[in-house]
Amino acid sequence: MKPHKSSKDDGIMTKITQAFIFAAGRGERMRPLTDSVPKPLIKINGKAIIDYAIEKLDNIESIKKIIINGFYLADQIEEHIKKLNNPKIVFSREIDKVETGGGLVFAKDKVDLDKPLLLLNGDVLWTEKDSDIALISEKWNGRECDILLGLKKVEDYVGYEGNVHGGGDFDLADDKIFRFPDSPMTHVFVGTQIINPKILERAPEKCFSMSYFYRSAVGEGGLVHRIQGIELKGKYFHIGTIAAIKQTEEELSDAL
Repeated sequence: MKPHKSSKDDGIMTKITQAFIFAAGRGERMRPLTDSVPKPLIKINGKAIIDYAIEKLDNIESIKKIIINGFYLADQIEEHIKKLNNPKIVFSREIDKVETGGGLVFAKDKVDLDKPLLLLNGDVLWTEKDSDIALISEKWNGRECDILLGLKKVEDYVGYEGNVHGGGDFDLADDKIFRFPDSPMTHVFVGTQIINPKILERAPEKCFSMSYFYRSAVGEGGLVHRIQGIELKGKYFHIGTIAAIKQTEEELSDAL
């Protein structure tokens, strides 16, 4: 990844003012439940998964805008948002399936491209004593990176069984991350990240995943350039299957 020219506001003390929650996916592995309900609206202990993230964002005073996208069963997502009656939330209804990166490009007119953007997966759920959103925001330094990924050790991600190689997505050492696709890596990306939205100017096509940027940034020795990682402190739950719902509910109750 080629570095972007950073503004004077891109430094460590930059406050995160805008966030984007991905809520457009189908959740194929949770069918047939997701045949009628989009995954972010599946309830865990009586509350939609996405609401856990929205509540955490509401606790960050600097965040003034929360963009939420929708494609699959978008009417349900939009109706749910309306019922929340949260003036910070802006809905981005996609007309085609465009994946995560494409969803950001589609919503570019709703994003301040001169300010860092916090991204959350709409199906991520975690508990915490201190805010991980605040933690990753304090770590952000646009002079040094274009993407900052929130990571957990594979063994600390509740319900996660590893990728095809039995490990995570990256190795993490002194905030530098390394990617070795054919080996089991130590840390897994848990769906929280901050980006410089100007990287979207290099979007490869209309439909693409954010993983495009991770892959294209890998250099010699597996070092990922202009992308950094931070190990988050909360307890994260991987809700990948219907069976994981019960496990999450039980462990979530114990964690609260």
